[in-house]
Amino acid sequence: MFRSKVFRIIVASVCLLVSAQGASTPRPVADVPISVAGGKPMKLSQYRGKVLVVALISTTCVHCIASLQMLGKLQKEFAPQGFQALGIAADDNAATGVAGLARLQLGFPLGYLDQTNTMQVFDFKLEDHPFVPIYMFVDRKGTIRFQYSGKEDFFKNEEPNTRLLVQNLLKQK
Repeated sequence: MFRSKVFRIIVASVCLLVSAQGASTPRPVADVPISVAGGKPMKLSQYRGKVLVVALISTTCVHCIASLQMLGKLQKEFAPQGFQALGIAADDNAATGVAGLARLQLGFPLGYLDQTNTMQVFDFKLEDHPFVPIYMFVDRKGTIRFQYSGKEDFFKNEEPNTRLLVQNLLKQK
């Protein structure tokens, strides 16, 4: 049992290191207004001082919805330590889809962006065709440290990898 747990931690760490090598250089977070169903827009800068995981999703993607639920679990667990999860939808019917996802009671904000602002926040071009979900890990200073697209190995062990990065970012001051 103990050996199995240690092995999983080692494998998760190796996967993170391999994936992180392909990630873009750390960059400041783009601070565009993010629309929220039935509320006033939020900005990523309002969460400065917290460790953020921002999930870019499609409201019709089953894996994205499961990812949001997992982030909801981490939100409950790590919020007292300064963690904040955020979801951003960017599909064609994002406004309607976000309103429909309210039933999930995720425990963190879920908003939506248009295509131009999505590309600015997540730093990709139209021709990139990224796969969702996309996770963006932001440190307490507002710097994006890691970003992973749904097609990367990171998502093969999504929860342990996410948990490990969040814990490491929470340790930084």
